[in-house]
This record gives sequence, structure tokens and C-alpha cells, in this order.
Amino acid sequence: MKARGFKRRVGFGTRPAVIHIDMANAWTRPDHAFTCRNMDTIIPACQDLNAAARAKGVPVIFITTAYDVLDVSLPSDMGLWSQKIPLETLDASTGAADIDSRIAPEPGELVITKKRASAFPGTFLNQFLTANRIDTLIVTGVTASACVRNTVEDAMAEGFRPIVVKEAVGDRVAGTVAWNLFDIDNKFGDVENLSTVVEYLNNLPRFEDTVPTPALSIVKQEAPAPEFAPAH
Repeated sequence: MKARGFKRRVGFGTRPAVIHIDMANAWTRPDHAFTCRNMDTIIPACQDLNAAARAKGVPVIFITTAYDVLDVSLPSDMGLWSQKIPLETLDASTGAADIDSRIAPEPGELVITKKRASAFPGTFLNQFLTANRIDTLIVTGVTASACVRNTVEDAMAEGFRPIVVKEAVGDRVAGTVAWNLFDIDNKFGDVENLSTVVEYLNNLPRFEDTVPTPALSIVKQEAPAPEFAPAH
């Protein structure tokens, strides 16, 4: 694929954010319809990323999926997707959609609830990233075949550099992680080892010190009073 021009690198920018996709109890804990594999590897990787990001003031964002209207006979926020997968188990009034306490958000960190696979449609994620001049999204979470992949594709489409952390992505089905990471790395983002991403974060200046200086300073000036010729 590389010989054909695929697998180019988007690289790291200077203003990253870490984003955890669906690292909530329904996916990270056992005995749920959405439970994913390899949490003994994924959780520690997310912890390492959080520590490195927080040390530099880099935003850490948590995405979860939950629904308020679970009765499909009523107008529901689950939409048609509930005809395909058991969205009714992601009850917003229970702890299923709460972020796993092992990587719990700290005060002031953003938690966004989505209704679709990607973290972008129907949320204010894009506005938050744009307002904070984020240029790079360091992506973790589940599942590789759906919500992670869809978010990465939308991040690329919206102009954010997607960096997917190899050791911090999971799924329910064996084999799907490796295939989707391979495909993402070829077409939609850079898949990097945890050690590479942590080193990048460690070498960053403090996040608040990387705000670009505006090229032009606009100074508000009082407009001169208009002059009127006396009427004759």
C-alpha cells in the first residue's frame, strides 16, 4: 500500500487533546452486552496518557453513549440504530454509561454524551476543539470497528490530526482491532505506539504556552464625529 501512496503520515501537531471513546462501564466492565476485550491492557495505557497529558495541561476529553427514551414505541433518541444493536442497555439513568472510575475525569474535564457512533455529529466536540485551537486528537477507546473508527474518520474530515494509540484501542471480537488499526493507518490517521505518544506529550511545552500569537492586533478606535454643513 505504501508504494501506491497510502500510509502517509499526518504527524503530530502542537495543540493536542486526548479523547477517550466509550471508556465507560458498559464497555470496560464484565457481563454487559457491550463488554470489550483486553481492558487489562487498555486501562493502564489510558492512565499513562492521562498522566502525561495532565502534566502539560493538555485537555482530556471523555466520550460516552447513552439514551433517555428506551421504549422503541415512543419517539426515541436511539433512532433506527436500536433496530441493529442493543442500545436500550445504555440507559442514561444508570451507571452503564458512566466513565470507568479507573480513568475517571478530573474536575473541569469535558464529558460528552453522544447518540451516534462518531463523537462529532450532534455534539459540541468540534466547537470545543476549534475554540481551543486543538490541531491533534490522540484517540483511545472502543470499539475499533465502530465508534473509534468513525470518530477518527470524522476528525480527519474536520481537519484534526488523528493519532490512534495502538495499545489503548479495543473491541468485542478477536481480530477486529488489528484489521481496523491497519486500515486506519493506511487511510485515516496515524497509529502510534503508546511509548511514542507519551514521549510526544512529555516533550511538549505547557498547553497554555502554545497559543498562537495573532498576526494582526486590532485596536478599537473611536470614530471621529461626523461634520455637517449648516443648512441654508
